[in-house]
Amino acid sequence: MFATARPLVRFWRSITLLGGLALAPGCGTGPDEKRDTIHYQFALAAFGSDTTADRALSYDCVVAGYFQLPKPVPLNGTVRFPLTISRRLSEQRGTHSETTSADSTIGEAVLEYTGLGGDSLSFTLGAGPYVVTLGPGAEVTTEPGEYAGPWTCDVEVPLARDSTLSAYGYDPNLQIPGTWRISELLPIG
Repeated sequence: MFATARPLVRFWRSITLLGGLALAPGCGTGPDEKRDTIHYQFALAAFGSDTTADRALSYDCVVAGYFQLPKPVPLNGTVRFPLTISRRLSEQRGTHSETTSADSTIGEAVLEYTGLGGDSLSFTLGAGPYVVTLGPGAEVTTEPGEYAGPWTCDVEVPLARDSTLSAYGYDPNLQIPGTWRISELLPIG
């Protein structure tokens, strides 16, 4: 029912590029005190699709934000940072295509983590009423400083019952498979 590989790869590449550009003005341009912290990107991302002979539907569910930690990075700790949550429904019928989305910002999410900088990472994320415990996830061998593991976007993730999405046929009970990632953003310069 769900096809996820290509959109997920494109998502990680684009969000990492955007994160790097957002942090670029403060990285590598001043004194060394700017390098006494490490910037991280946090994301939960799920993408799926459902296709029939009449139409193609695609679903996106993303929870993302950025945070920083002092050097050396504590193996265990708690960090607070803003998160953006978004859900999107895209429908294609013949030559007609339509996209409906909903998003929200949580001003202060709380991430309690264990194992950052080690071989595996576990964490609990509290974002408003949404609380999820994930891990352990493994360090991504091709990307030093990056951890990943499985995650499912379900009815508990905010905006599942958004009235605008529901009006266009978004099923709040969908279980969309995806991944979580915490990635170190490397300084530019």
